[in-house]
Parts: sequence; structure tokens; C-alpha cells
Amino acid sequence: MTRAIAPYKPLPWQIQPWRDKSPILLLTGSAGGGKSRLAAEKLHAYLMKYPGATGVMLRKTRESMTNSTVLSFERTTVGRDPRVSHKKADHRFEYANGSILAYGGMKDEAQREQIRGVGLDGSVDFVWMEEAVRFTEDDFHEVLARMRGRAAPWTQVIVSTNPGPPSHWINQRLIIKGEAAVYKSSALDNPYSTAQYLESLDMLTGILRQRLRDGLWVQAEGIVYDNFEMDNLTDEGPDPNLPFELAFDDGYVDPRAILFIQRQPDKVLVFDELYHSRYLEEKSVEAVVERCVERYGLDESGRPNKLPEIAVGSPEANQLKERFRRADIVARSKPHEVVEGIKVVRELICDGNGRRMLQIHRQNCPNFIREITEGYRYPEEGARRDNEKPLDGNDHACDAFRYWAYLRIGKWIAPSEQLEQQPSG
Repeated sequence: MTRAIAPYKPLPWQIQPWRDKSPILLLTGSAGGGKSRLAAEKLHAYLMKYPGATGVMLRKTRESMTNSTVLSFERTTVGRDPRVSHKKADHRFEYANGSILAYGGMKDEAQREQIRGVGLDGSVDFVWMEEAVRFTEDDFHEVLARMRGRAAPWTQVIVSTNPGPPSHWINQRLIIKGEAAVYKSSALDNPYSTAQYLESLDMLTGILRQRLRDGLWVQAEGIVYDNFEMDNLTDEGPDPNLPFELAFDDGYVDPRAILFIQRQPDKVLVFDELYHSRYLEEKSVEAVVERCVERYGLDESGRPNKLPEIAVGSPEANQLKERFRRADIVARSKPHEVVEGIKVVRELICDGNGRRMLQIHRQNCPNFIREITEGYRYPEEGARRDNEKPLDGNDHACDAFRYWAYLRIGKWIAPSEQLEQQPSG
């Protein structure tokens, strides 16, 4: 007996792009509208309808494709359909009607070459470019050159993305010059958007709010970390079995910022913050210990079960470092050029392969998120991004994390077991 497969039912806004056979289809707008689901379902339906068709599913890196888009496609779009098999070793799905769907990335020549080998004579019928704001214009040109498939009367490239800067080639060519059929959506167009998700979008500020909540192609004027995106935010908490550390920027009239950080195998997680003005050093350290007890509890002797392994921060904060040491928390600092520390942080936010190591808890760290997305800026005029220092103010949590990242992540750092031998201060 043939098992019935539940049909895909487009949302109202998805019906028109579902039917659209334009050579290039752009799905954009705010986060959570259902762009990716529509693209995946349309690609799958095309391959099911036209025997022997060749499809390609792309993100900038094959690693990000494998760990996210492929999983969703396999579990949600294909499901348990016996007519489709996943050949993981070959990075492709094979259809009973002879169609294939290859997936991969375009971060380097090796990944490009793997994609070039897809299809007869290198020709392709249908391509989906996910998170397309990460792709270069040359990536797009290479895709267009492959659209020579003949399995169906029409071919299509679907470009799905949240907005980026207005100068991006997607905005300049596909939207302004009209080279694509453009469909915009928002989380409000998706009835499956939860109240919690909509609230998280409402909490965004600055450039993230304009792009991810409002769906606008706007420039992050003067923002130091203009590569920060919603993908850098998380609801996940720390692993209770792993150690954690602190980052701090000293202050009294200006806020003293203390961040709780955990290094995990695949990420750097900032999972909590303290952000206080007019706190004496001992009061701030007491607040740290109290937060540790709230999260990890006390042992049989009444001492905290877990304290930070190290606190890293302002070189001039000698009194605060001494208070940390009295609380059995190792405290260190290392002077460095601001621009060098910023480079390390930018790599954590998003490296050259599109990997976003830095993850910030969206509920627990509102001040860090506010600074990094809105407050931490270069001078409005004359800023040279390669060597210009940001403006003072609205930088306390950002400075704390920069101190920590340069010491603990920067390439010069000695192994952790040697850190204790370094002089304090």
C-alpha cells in the first residue's frame, strides 16, 4: 500500500511566488516570514514534477549548509517520502524519477569545484541560494552561467535572504534594477510565528531592528560591528558541565560591565551580564558570586559550587582585580591596541567562512546587545575603519568583551596552563 504524503500548503503570501516561473526569484523581508520554507518546498516540488531535473541548494559555506538547511530540508520538506533518498557521502538527494538535488557551498575553490561537477555538462535546472546576502556578485554570476537545464520548460534561481546594506548587489541589481521578481514578507505574515519570537524581534534595536524586524535594506552607519546579525543571538544557556569565565570593563559613574562567557566546542557563548553604575568593587564581586550561586548552587560547606575560572578585563582596574582574587577568582589583563582587539571580535562575530562563533543570550544580555548593535560607533566623519578608534561611551560591555577576546582568543595567547605564570596587572 502506498503511504500518503502530506501536501505542502502555502501561506497566503506564498501562493504568488509559488506560481511564479521567473528566471530569478528574490524572497526578502524581515526574519521569520517563511522564505526558506517556501524556497525548499518549491525546489522539492520542481524535482518531483520534472523527471531527470538537476537542482542545487547553496549556502556560502558547505558546513553551514550541512548543519542547518540540509537538516531542515530532510526532516521537514522530504520527511519520510520513500521516493527520495539522502546520499550523505555524495552531498546530494536522489529522487526515484531520476532527479537529483546537490548541496554545498562556495567559500573556496574546492567547494566551488564540487558544485561545478553537478549535472550533465555542468547544466542545472533549479538553484536555491539561501542566506544570499553572504554571497558575492561573482558567486551569483557563476550560478547564472549554470542555468542551462532542459528537464522542464523553465529554470529558476531562488535567492532568499534577510536585508543587508543598500549597497549590496542583491539590492542594487535584483531590487532597484528589477532583475528579479521580488516578494517581501514579515514574521507577521506567518501564522506559525510564536508570540515569543515576535517579542524577540520587537526587542531588537538599531540596525538589527531595521533589517530583521522591519525588513529594510539600510546601512549601519558608523557601527563598529556592522557584521553582527540576528544569527549571533540565542536562547540557549550555558553547559552546566563546562567551566565559564568573566569579562569586565571597570567603571563607577560610567557603568561597570561584567559578562559571563563560556567557550564551547562550536561557539563562544555570552550567557549573562551585570551592568551597574556607582557600585564599589566589592559590591560588584559580591553580585558575581550571587549570580553564580543562583545558577549553580552551594556545596555542602556553603561555598559556591562553581565560580569563574578567570576574569579578564581593564588593565587599569587594579582594585577590582584584587577583589576578584580575594573571592578566589583569578584576574588578568593585557594592554593592547583597540583596533587589534576589534579585529578578533569581528572574527568571532562572523569569520571569512560565514561561521558565527559569538552567540549572545537575547534575554540575559540586553545592554551588551544594545551596545553592539546601536551604541558602539566610530566618529561620524573621517573614520578610517582600519585604524580608527571608536567613540567613547556606549562601549562598556563591548570593551569588556574585547579585553577578554584579545587575551583568550587572540593568536598571541599562551596556553591556559601558562596563564597563571603571567604577571598580574
